[in-house]
Amino acid sequence: MKKILDKLLNVDKKVLIFLTVISVIGIITGSLFMTILSVNDKEMINSSLNTFMTQYGQINMQSEFINNFLINLLYMFGIWLLGISIIGLPIVIFIIFMKSFLLSFTISSFIMNYKAKGILMGILYNLPHQVINLLVCIYVGVYAIKLSLYIIDAIIHKKNLNFKHITNRYITILCISIIILLLTSLYETYLMPILLKKVLSIKL
Repeated sequence: MKKILDKLLNVDKKVLIFLTVISVIGIITGSLFMTILSVNDKEMINSSLNTFMTQYGQINMQSEFINNFLINLLYMFGIWLLGISIIGLPIVIFIIFMKSFLLSFTISSFIMNYKAKGILMGILYNLPHQVINLLVCIYVGVYAIKLSLYIIDAIIHKKNLNFKHITNRYITILCISIIILLLTSLYETYLMPILLKKVLSIKL
């Protein structure tokens, strides 16, 4: 078991640092993007947030859980699938950037609409589930990029690929990621809305 964990956690540090930098850029861009929006766009975001907070407790929780899980799975599985191809590298990088951008933009939106209370609401809306989901995407992204580079190198230098070894490890990563996303989706659906409602009721 320890050997399996060591192998799974022994990721390419250069690729990890690269994707971490992409994530940081996405977070900075997402926080700054709010400042360049027009007044109409900001009002539309405020209206959408207010509607979201009003209607969130009235939705079907089972349907919401399925929806949250499928969205999270789509991001992660898209990255995983792109790793098998040799043209998916820029798309993987873009997905990681967008996940980071949306996380930061969401927090900025809460702060803009709810001021001081919005800081806590933005944190609750994204922590820990959205951050964990981003880390899962980065983790899978490291393997996806590494696998793409491995396939490209094998094609260029006409090397034989050990598909059995690659497939076993890659499927293991997929299964672990799905379990984590399942847990974060449960939190996002059933616990996070309760915490948000409590914060919203606080008088500041």
